[in-house]
Amino acid sequence: MPFLILAFLFYFFIILSFLYGTIRFNSKNKNKSCNLGVSVIIAIRNGEKALLPIIGHLQQQDYRGNIEFILVDDESTDNTKKIISDIIFKDRRFKYYSSSQGSKHLKNKKRALDLGISNANYNYLLFTDVDCLLPESWISTMATYYNDGYNYLVGSSFSKYDKDSNYVSKFQATDFLLLMIMCRASAFFGYPLASSGQNQGFTKKLYKDMGGFRKINSFLGDDTAFLQFCYKRGAKPCFIDNINAQVISRRESKISKFLIQRSRWVSDANKIWKINKFFFTLLMGVFLFYLSLPMLFFINAYLFITLITFKILIEYLLFYYGAFFLSSNFYFRNFILWEIFHAPYIITVGLMSYFIRFFKWKGRRLI
Repeated sequence: MPFLILAFLFYFFIILSFLYGTIRFNSKNKNKSCNLGVSVIIAIRNGEKALLPIIGHLQQQDYRGNIEFILVDDESTDNTKKIISDIIFKDRRFKYYSSSQGSKHLKNKKRALDLGISNANYNYLLFTDVDCLLPESWISTMATYYNDGYNYLVGSSFSKYDKDSNYVSKFQATDFLLLMIMCRASAFFGYPLASSGQNQGFTKKLYKDMGGFRKINSFLGDDTAFLQFCYKRGAKPCFIDNINAQVISRRESKISKFLIQRSRWVSDANKIWKINKFFFTLLMGVFLFYLSLPMLFFINAYLFITLITFKILIEYLLFYYGAFFLSSNFYFRNFILWEIFHAPYIITVGLMSYFIRFFKWKGRRLI
């Protein structure tokens, strides 16, 4: 029993800390213009369905400084190369590379991104994914933070939600909103704990100073692990709390794809102790808390109901204020859906992460 109570107290402390950070965080909104040279890099694997929309979003950017769009074909087996080849003849800002030309010491997406970075003409880099939707002010807003001396930008992104969303999409949107809320709140305490490749940036100089992705090559992702690695070595990160730089990410409607995607993320979290032991302790504590839930129910149902009620209350407050400050939509019915399935979801993806080598993502093995 004491261990179970301790697990609850630990979780409540974490959520209340995020709630405090959410309310107290001081947005660093930038309104001044700048004319830094910017390279936008996108690694693309089998992106033929999403390429034309993202190309359109890039062409509509209102940035007035020098800019280039580096599209790296990550071993696609569809018409990705042809679509990119067509656009580079019409718009010279677009450039094509194939990840087969990249470093043999890196794997998958990291190899593609590394190739794009190596060929970037500018020091200031921005990254997104092929299936994201970008506001026309994305580059111009992000670049102003570079102008203020930050060398690692953590942008906000949200999962697409509309009337066609099913229960998986609604759960995804709510869970991803929580991630963004925690990123913003953690920035109040010093630096964002996580980043997403859907919307981030760092300087080419920082990348070279860190030795590229080689130190995190054992991780599946290229975002949170690299952020942690850079911060521990003196990077100056900033969470971009600005509605003009928010990105809309792909919506998942199949539970299998959603769980595999999240299992990839958790697989990296299992190894984050190599870079940041505090962050790993935080994640492990939350996982143990969710494992303890059914145990407390069978030991003391009354205490379980009391603590769960308090848990729902503080989580609702975190969502409510977090969505408000992020200028994001938040629906109570989706919050209830998230509350019902969040515990089994956490346990499921946690266990799946240890079997990640058996899964495929975009047609190839993850490991």
